[in-house]
Amino acid sequence: MPKPSKVKPAYIKKNEWFDEEKTPNAVFSGGDYGVNCVIVRSTIDEVDQGPGLHVHPYDEIVHIIKGAAEFTIGENTMIAEEGSIIVGPANLPHSFKNKGPGPLEIIDIHLSDEWIQYDL
Repeated sequence: MPKPSKVKPAYIKKNEWFDEEKTPNAVFSGGDYGVNCVIVRSTIDEVDQGPGLHVHPYDEIVHIIKGAAEFTIGENTMIAEEGSIIVGPANLPHSFKNKGPGPLEIIDIHLSDEWIQYDL
């Protein structure tokens, strides 16, 4: 018999977690619901803009929804295009920036029940 989940069903409406005027546009803290992940939705309008070098004490997955981004993860630099997925290992310094043309839309999945970031 499978072990029962500690997670209870939840429905979070867009207006309860999403704000197009903010950057990031939305942050879902799974720990509030017993889920071990944080989901961050961001749009970066300006080319060559993005977060500086930072680390998380957990693994992170990034999905490029729209546009292209230049990612630096440790010693590696790559261009990730629309539809791509990037996996960033825990405690490895990384950064990214919008490579254009146009806005960059991404979803970050942080494999932790809270968002922890150390800017370098």
